[in-house]
Amino acid sequence: MAVRNFELTEPQTTRLPVVELAPKRREVRRSKQRYALVGALAVAVPFFAALIALGVAH
Repeated sequence: MAVRNFELTEPQTTRLPVVELAPKRREVRRSKQRYALVGALAVAVPFFAALIALGVAH
């Protein structure tokens, strides 16, 4: 089992956390639309590939 020795003699700096701006409504909407498109393609492509494979095998 490894034991780590932390140096606690250094003063702790009290920095303010970095605050990021919330995304704009337009950016959120585009992101949702992009993920919806990717999800729809992830379902549709294998479905149509299976239809083509069944058509060829028939």
